[in-house]
Amino acid sequence: MECDSIMHKMHMCALAATDNTELLEQLADHPTVECQNCGALANDARNVCSPRPLAATA
Repeated sequence: MECDSIMHKMHMCALAATDNTELLEQLADHPTVECQNCGALANDARNVCSPRPLAATA
């Protein structure tokens, strides 16, 4: 599935292509969502193409 968001450049998959590991680590240090397209984890839904909340762990 392709992402048509104008903010795609700030999505985890686009950032991974830039090799900016420091920024990627900051954006995923306390993940709350997972991308339904690529499986990337992120702290904020705005940083993935197709967000899905992570299942709560008990």
